[in-house]
Amino acid sequence: MKRYFSAILALSLLAGCQKAYEPHQLTDFEYTSKVDTNDHPITPKQERRYTTQGFSIDNMFDAARMNGFKELGENEFEIQINPENSPINMSPWYAFRIVSTEAKTIDITLNYADGHHRYWPKTSADRKNWQPVDSSRFSVATDSLRATMTIDISTDTLYISAQEIIDSNDMKQWTRSLNTEKVTYGSPGKSRLGRELLSMDITNGSPDGKEVLIVLSRQHPPEVTGNLAMMHFLEEIVSDSELSNRFLDKYRVLVYPMMNPDGVDLGHWRHNEGGIDLNRDWAYYRQPEVRQVCEDIIDKVNASEGEVTLGLDFHSTWSDIYYIYDDTVKSVIPGFAREWIAEIFEEIPEDQGVISPFAVNSPVSKNWFYSEFKAEGITYEIGDGTPRDLIKKKGQVGAREMMKILLAK
Repeated sequence: MKRYFSAILALSLLAGCQKAYEPHQLTDFEYTSKVDTNDHPITPKQERRYTTQGFSIDNMFDAARMNGFKELGENEFEIQINPENSPINMSPWYAFRIVSTEAKTIDITLNYADGHHRYWPKTSADRKNWQPVDSSRFSVATDSLRATMTIDISTDTLYISAQEIIDSNDMKQWTRSLNTEKVTYGSPGKSRLGRELLSMDITNGSPDGKEVLIVLSRQHPPEVTGNLAMMHFLEEIVSDSELSNRFLDKYRVLVYPMMNPDGVDLGHWRHNEGGIDLNRDWAYYRQPEVRQVCEDIIDKVNASEGEVTLGLDFHSTWSDIYYIYDDTVKSVIPGFAREWIAEIFEEIPEDQGVISPFAVNSPVSKNWFYSEFKAEGITYEIGDGTPRDLIKKKGQVGAREMMKILLAK
């Protein structure tokens, strides 16, 4: 009997010594780098179809951007490409489609009113298979304010776009295609224009007490290559491999795969419908997309009494870059970022990504992960022109090496 009560006492003392879970709260943060994220007016998208010289051209679909059209001569045309507002990052997105009454060849010049050419044009008949325009048929003006392509058109619809088109509906279909019991689908709310903000909650069994990984993508509409890398990354995590199952037995992954559905579907260069760069609002939460996602993360983490260990935000830029914390920042998994990237480079020698460390001094998602949870935060940038097979490999290897490191810690 004495042994029984001694055991009960020992268990009671052990329970009493365990630190109670401290719920997180959405907190405003002050950074040395400040950004105004109050609403800025935008020029609304005007859907139009032009018919001339035996063909029609339009922007009447999600993710399209064509602000004006005019004839320059026989089979020569100019398309105006304007941003939603300015000042703005130089990411001049364009997308339009053409259908002709007969097969013919035309020249199209892109005129960037407030920007410089960035994205090499791609064409598709079905929006699934894309081909870059041949270099012999595409040229950029010396000042980069204009770019001209020679295109063969026919009675088949032809899409021409800055990158592959992945609109908000495409992303929803992709999330559902994962079709696994590991994924719970949901939504933290709606965008400013009422589009659903997508979320996925990925784990094996109960999420209670599990460490949490956050994955974000498409804060910036044109950044398709980062979106592709995120898709391959998540497909590896739910692959039902021995590694992924061990990982999901211990960890929970919260995913927000399209943070800016309005900007994506409106063909914006950078901003949401409020005219704001969402990746500058992670200290103020003035834009509903950021606020609702942050609230959803905190609510889910608190409900399960888990802790966020790592946050990954997938983006695109001119070349492959890993934005990490500098050595002054000590997260709950110190040293993870450099170890992870080193393993990726070991597995993929052709990955020539640059490691770029920063202090926690600006209102971006990477810094919010640390400020709110002391978690490691990484902005994973994929180059605009990174080969698609390499993007797939980077996503898959990145997921595998991350799971190995986190399981070993």
